[in-house]
Amino acid sequence: MEPSGPEFIGGEYVVRYGLRRFRGALIALLVWTGFVFLVAANASSPSIPTAIGLAMGELGLLAGCSYEIARAARREVLFAVYADGVYFGSGVLKEDVPWELICAVEIFREPSRIRGLPSSRSCVGVRVVAGGSRSLKPASQPAFDAGRRSAYRRMSGWRVDRARLADAVHAYAPGLPVIEGVGQQQNGQLPQKLPELHDSITQKC
Repeated sequence: MEPSGPEFIGGEYVVRYGLRRFRGALIALLVWTGFVFLVAANASSPSIPTAIGLAMGELGLLAGCSYEIARAARREVLFAVYADGVYFGSGVLKEDVPWELICAVEIFREPSRIRGLPSSRSCVGVRVVAGGSRSLKPASQPAFDAGRRSAYRRMSGWRVDRARLADAVHAYAPGLPVIEGVGQQQNGQLPQKLPELHDSITQKC
């Protein structure tokens, strides 16, 4: 039984915390250690503040590697598609969205800025029925309503396998689409460049 989460008995699509971030922390530690040896080899008498700074950096990176190993060892569930719905386990608040509210599972990129430069983050989430429950609408309606983006997570240090995600969604919720979304478009309409998805999502929403 996952703490504060659903029970997974096998067959579900589950993404657990792994060693992806540990690899980054380990590379940073090795680079910093090489820098420390370089400074030590070329300084006849390094100052005490410099030595303390280098040692604190080394200890901080060692602590970061230990933290990442401990998280990976706990096998924390970050994201799951299972019989009852879609589970978001990463973050402080865990969210469990039932299938009857979901009209699409969405992979998208969220615009962001890193050190002042424009960037984007990979995200996975669900779109839910705006009124709180599904209702069938004519496929020929003039305005395509994709529901509203509800729960989602930034995939920081982890990724979903798109093929396995789609297979799991279709196994537990046949006909429910897995779509490529657009970052800032939280609610309402999706771009018309995805006309092939209009009918399938409309039928779910």
